[in-house]
Amino acid sequence: MYERIKQQMMDTLPLVRTLGIRIDEIGSGTAKVSMPDDPKLHNHLGTPHAGALFTLAETASGAAMAGGFAELILGLRPVAKESRIQYQKVAKGATRAEGRVPGDLDALKAELKQQGKVAFPVEVDIFDAAGTLAAQVQVDWYLSEKRS
Repeated sequence: MYERIKQQMMDTLPLVRTLGIRIDEIGSGTAKVSMPDDPKLHNHLGTPHAGALFTLAETASGAAMAGGFAELILGLRPVAKESRIQYQKVAKGATRAEGRVPGDLDALKAELKQQGKVAFPVEVDIFDAAGTLAAQVQVDWYLSEKRS
């Protein structure tokens, strides 16, 4: 199921492909994604642009969210409601992001089943090529059942 989610995301997110972002791993409420070091993605300092880093983090958050709801995701309408990013250090080189749903997935699924919708945060850490924590991101997701 996780491979299908990876493929679906890559097929439907052209900006992610344009930036060279790869979804390396999806698990139950977790994800790891990576972005190459490409001069086309650099800022005026010659380091990864903040917008590219944000897209990397948002992709990791979406993959973690989808992985957490893998068996239900095709019947859901996910929307990123709000995002916050805190830059820690200048990222250098290739970057990777690790996303995780910090809450109790079973409780979130129960709320979804009972209410037909659920909102929750996904936390993401962005690391550079040296393993330095470059940024921390929180994306608040809202899931609702698809209407026919």
